[in-house]
Amino acid sequence: MLNSSENHRSRASDAAPDASAVAAEDGLVHYLRQHAELVTQSGYEIPADWSHQSQFHLLLALGRRHAPTPRPVGLIGMPDRLCYSNSAQYAHNHRDEGLLYAEGFALTHAGLDFYLPHAWTVRPDGTVLDPTWDDEPGRAYIGIAVADPRLWPFDGGGILQDFDRLLPLLRDGFPPNALADLGRPLG
Repeated sequence: MLNSSENHRSRASDAAPDASAVAAEDGLVHYLRQHAELVTQSGYEIPADWSHQSQFHLLLALGRRHAPTPRPVGLIGMPDRLCYSNSAQYAHNHRDEGLLYAEGFALTHAGLDFYLPHAWTVRPDGTVLDPTWDDEPGRAYIGIAVADPRLWPFDGGGILQDFDRLLPLLRDGFPPNALADLGRPLG
């Protein structure tokens, strides 16, 4: 089973967000559910033995809430529109601090109000360190923390956005111990 403990590393204590952060996360979960429902109703035949129908179904089954935090003083944002490779490289360079690559969807900061496919790094306590968005962090992050660096998209593309990477995960699921149980359940 994909949600079994063998597919997630044990987590550190999770950060408790405030009510506005939870509301932003709930809006993002609602967005994912709407898109999953559109896929389900589309009429496309997904083989019954596949692990997930779409990236939205995958995120709803395995995703976690990652709490945004202000970026550390002195951290200069990496190049825009390269969040997948930025996050993979930043997590690689800071593995000794326990950072892992994470990918899913994020709600941009106030004033922009977009739900975007995005990648970030996640700390052992489930909080986000976003190396790409340098103006301010997003308001909500829903995604998977990937413990296996062999899956990290150093070349860009993303795990859930690149068809060649996504298709085997939809069909077969993640390998055992590939995901880390960081963040809070979608509930």
